[in-house]
Amino acid sequence: MRIATLLISTIILIALLYPGNSLPGVRIGNWDKVIHLVMFTVWAVAIRYDYRPKRFSLIRMLAIGIPFALATEVLQTLVEGRSFDIYDLLADVAGICLGWVVAPPVVGWVDRLLSGIGRRS
Repeated sequence: MRIATLLISTIILIALLYPGNSLPGVRIGNWDKVIHLVMFTVWAVAIRYDYRPKRFSLIRMLAIGIPFALATEVLQTLVEGRSFDIYDLLADVAGICLGWVVAPPVVGWVDRLLSGIGRRS
């Protein structure tokens, strides 16, 4: 696993497995699904950044991402104040698909940004 993928995966696990009763008293409402969508979009972009095969199919991304998303939901059943939510899982899968779509331009932008930083040093 490469650094971006490892970092984002770790952040997702910490965020989703943090005890629910320890979270600040902020009303998230329906934003919960948006948060799931964004986390897994970023995760999919990180995967495509770290592993740059010329043909990285959506099927391959889903074959990696769905088990990860499902594992996070199942593991939440073991955490106080958390539970399995099929709609969270669906938001995760939607995020994976969105990440697969937006990754090429985002990865290109990050590459240009990092190469510009490297030239300034």
